[in-house]
Amino acid sequence: MKNTLARGSIEFVAVLLGITLSLWVDENRVNNNAEKEFQADLLSIYNELTDDLIVIDNAMSYNSEMIRKMDNLLTIMENSKIDIKAIDTIPIFNSQMENRSFFGKKTAYLSSKSSGRLNRNSSNPLAQELTRLYDQTYTRMEVNNALVDKMMFDTDDKSNIYAGHLNRNFIYDNQSFYNSVNSAEFYNWGSSIIGLLVHLIDVMNVTKKHILEVESLLRKELLELELIN
Repeated sequence: MKNTLARGSIEFVAVLLGITLSLWVDENRVNNNAEKEFQADLLSIYNELTDDLIVIDNAMSYNSEMIRKMDNLLTIMENSKIDIKAIDTIPIFNSQMENRSFFGKKTAYLSSKSSGRLNRNSSNPLAQELTRLYDQTYTRMEVNNALVDKMMFDTDDKSNIYAGHLNRNFIYDNQSFYNSVNSAEFYNWGSSIIGLLVHLIDVMNVTKKHILEVESLLRKELLELELIN
């Protein structure tokens, strides 16, 4: 009887150990797969950030050029009255009056977040920094994009008329436009456009700085994981 009980106990323990080991192996496999998937997320996010840096640099360059052209116009107005016959010699009147907004890529980040992989790594300082970049810095950038667009091109605003004239595609009353060119109102509008673009570039610089910081952290992590050279 004692031998039977002993054999039964040993068999029970063996089965229990087998089940425990099997569960441990499965858990490790799941954890390893999850870690690899998160690492793949980091690589995808890194690639999108490097693309975003190119886009934001181009946007700032474009906006800086628009500021230069508008500043040129205001300088002319400060020194002399604009000759309507020579209006096409002024760069701003041969430009599409617009600004370049920056809306960064968020596909990889949102994919990691929606899958739960980012949340499972919420204690990771890198994951926390990614959350700050996308949910705070990028969101603030998007809000400012919308604000500047509205103030520059609001259809109920006088500036929309000027912007349309500068596009040279929506001049319904040429004489009215020509009469406004040397007005204080037109000059003030040009000054306000410069102010808006300067503000937008300032926000872009803050955004770019944060992108560079996060990209550097990601690059270090990916180098250690040997996912990039």
